[in-house]
Amino acid sequence: MAFGIYAVVTLGWFAGGVVGGATGMGSVMVAMPILMTVFPAGDAVLISCLCALFGNIHLIMVYHKLANAKDVRELILGCIPGSLLGTLVLKFAPVQMLELMVCAMLVCFIVMRCRSSASACRLSESSAIGIGAGVVSGFVHSSVALSGAPLGIYALLRQWEPDRVRGNFSIFFFLASLGTVGSQVLAGLYRTELFPLALAGIIGCAAGQYAGIHIGRYIDRQLFQRVIVMFLVLTTAVLLIRALE
Repeated sequence: MAFGIYAVVTLGWFAGGVVGGATGMGSVMVAMPILMTVFPAGDAVLISCLCALFGNIHLIMVYHKLANAKDVRELILGCIPGSLLGTLVLKFAPVQMLELMVCAMLVCFIVMRCRSSASACRLSESSAIGIGAGVVSGFVHSSVALSGAPLGIYALLRQWEPDRVRGNFSIFFFLASLGTVGSQVLAGLYRTELFPLALAGIIGCAAGQYAGIHIGRYIDRQLFQRVIVMFLVLTTAVLLIRALE
């Protein structure tokens, strides 16, 4: 039984690592549903946060030179007040309602994208828009724990090249995961038995990201955008399931 649990963690984070290595995002969204087949949601989150921190350290080492400093700066400047706003809203708004709101936003964008009206749209290189995207990402992250979805939409609307997405998100998600794990450690949430499980996930993540990084070299812009849309569809499904539970 113990071997089976470790195998699930390793497999889950191998799958997440492949996606994260190839695209720079989505690793937690892929790994979490697999881990939740054998762990309570709280333990799955804690294990995944440790694995994601390692994964983001690896990705930032590989992709940081591809990042655009202006893009990252704008997202971070917006993310801070957005996170504070999301935390404030959580005090009086039910989580389920927030999840359904984000889910509705994603469904609208996906439908527009499938009808080609969104794919032809391109946002201007405006600092105000970049900071606004950071605010939305921070709000969604602190309220429903999913920052990748609004950033995926933002990358599609900016029509960034795959390398620019990987570079920008490697830095952004590293800083976000560092802050998340740090706050969890200070809150005393981690138990000793979680660390060996996280190590198994880290091994799987390392192998998956190594493969994903090589796969990513063969993904052109059009296929990359389709992968992001698939990630948004998966995110929508997960949010809907969580909201209806």
